[in-house]
Amino acid sequence: MKKLLSNTGATILLFLLIVKLGYGQDFNKSKLTFKDQIRFSLSPVLYDNLTVIHWGEKLLKSKPVFSGEAVISYYHQIKNDIGINIGAGLGLAPYYINYYFKAPDNSIFRTSIYKDNYEYLGNIKHYEYVQFMWVFPLSIQKLIERDENKYYSIEAGIKLNRVVAYPYQITVGETYVIDDTTEARLFDFKLVDTKKNLVSYFLKAGLIKVTKNQNTIQLNAVLHYSFSKIGIGYYEFQNLPYESRGQVSQNINYIGLEFIYGLSLSKRSKNNYSE
Repeated sequence: MKKLLSNTGATILLFLLIVKLGYGQDFNKSKLTFKDQIRFSLSPVLYDNLTVIHWGEKLLKSKPVFSGEAVISYYHQIKNDIGINIGAGLGLAPYYINYYFKAPDNSIFRTSIYKDNYEYLGNIKHYEYVQFMWVFPLSIQKLIERDENKYYSIEAGIKLNRVVAYPYQITVGETYVIDDTTEARLFDFKLVDTKKNLVSYFLKAGLIKVTKNQNTIQLNAVLHYSFSKIGIGYYEFQNLPYESRGQVSQNINYIGLEFIYGLSLSKRSKNNYSE
């Protein structure tokens, strides 16, 4: 998924293409029946897994996790079927880690009075919706007529992501009871903030349907990428006969869908354009 998300150059190229397509046409030929809208969007998304650099045995696992974003935006048609969107909303940046492995026979965990329960260690599935972020997207959008009242949409933009609770620190750990007086630490994990404001880029492609009252319903596929990390830290397994530790970092990259309802503020007759 990272290769797909990291193609930021495509964002710039698409942005320039949209502008070129728009300004190469006559404004009066636009068949859009709306010019200004307030748009309400909900996005179920799949966030990227943590980046993990391992030393020793690779016991810690991470995988993508679902999250979401909600935005209210203003759309304005600037020329032909070209428009700009500016918005504000709230998003969630999550992560997911887990581990599950057979306890080494020569480890302290196999000497416990509960050793029958410690044959395998872990089975921990830890996920956190780490940070709320205020999001402020700005984009340019090109609409291409498909048929009556339906348009293809291509959109490229930039977004400011502002962490709500900053600074922050997350610590996770696991300890096992060996006997009535002894405990053994197995796992430690720590994730700390990097910066309050992060810049990201996004591409969207989808379909818009104009309703009878000239409002719109829209469905987009979304690619979202940032060069910045929202969190960095480390993990370490202890009391094992081998080494297992490493560095971790969390990004705000994701793929997802976006559902939008557009409330038209200014409208015009379908016949109010020249062929």
